[in-house]
Amino acid sequence: MIRFRCPECGSAMEVDESFAGRPARCPTCGAGLKVPTEAEASASRPSATPPAGTARVQVGGEEMDVVPPLETMVLVSMGCAALSVVVFVVIGLLRAFTPPWAVGALLGMLLALLGVIIGVPAYHSIRRSKGRRRGRTHAMISMLVGTGLFLVFLVVALVGFAQEWKRPPCKENLNKIHDALRAYTRDHEGAFPPTLDILADDGYLQRRYLTCPAYKVPVGEKTYVLTPDINLDAKRPDGKPWWPPDTMIVSDGPPYTAHEDGKVRALLLGGEVKHVPYEEWSAYQNAQTRRWNRILNQIRAANNKTGPGDSETDP
Repeated sequence: MIRFRCPECGSAMEVDESFAGRPARCPTCGAGLKVPTEAEASASRPSATPPAGTARVQVGGEEMDVVPPLETMVLVSMGCAALSVVVFVVIGLLRAFTPPWAVGALLGMLLALLGVIIGVPAYHSIRRSKGRRRGRTHAMISMLVGTGLFLVFLVVALVGFAQEWKRPPCKENLNKIHDALRAYTRDHEGAFPPTLDILADDGYLQRRYLTCPAYKVPVGEKTYVLTPDINLDAKRPDGKPWWPPDTMIVSDGPPYTAHEDGKVRALLLGGEVKHVPYEEWSAYQNAQTRRWNRILNQIRAANNKTGPGDSETDP
């Protein structure tokens, strides 16, 4: 094997003896050269090989080995790759945007791409410097890592935004919840579940329908409130149902002001979705709560054979 160095950049090379005397091109700087014979290579080889990553300079007429500086753009490229991961994690955990992980992936993707873009000229700058700058390996690693992160974040962002785009509107959510409640009561002797989570846990409803898109929270997080302790099979002594069709059974949860039209959504027992202006919501909610408490007291009184009072009317 013939071992020699490029006369332009000083890069070490090793080729088979059969290539002696043939023209070649340096893989580092691209300079044209001629492969020396073994004798020529031995004669030109310095007695002491300088450490890897060093260059020879003339200082006061004497040759000295110095370590060339690392290309600045390489450091910037590596920093962009590292920062992309940090931004993705921080935005995802803090939920500063909606959807948080998709937005974090989008910003991380842009930073990773920036790292790749900076890494390319950094690599060529090192090659053109002919040994005056170092960091070629770092630049290659940075470009590979940046490309990998870009692809990963691209997939995460596309999936996240696709899920956000497919989120059903609030009215569809409430209709699905109404159907699920009806199915649940048929299997549980007319009784409502303790919470809406039971509907998802028992397979009556997909959990994504528990999330109102106006609330800007991750899909699957519950934003609706259920009115509990309702039994559709409970009948008055005259055979009529205790719970009228306009009883509120599900509504938006706090802070109630998520919808841009300033109205709170309320699902009624009969299936109607009522839009209540926010300034009227407190009074409407209180009236529904009083009615709910009164009906429960009447049911308990009827079960105790004492008979519910007839003097009260619905507020």
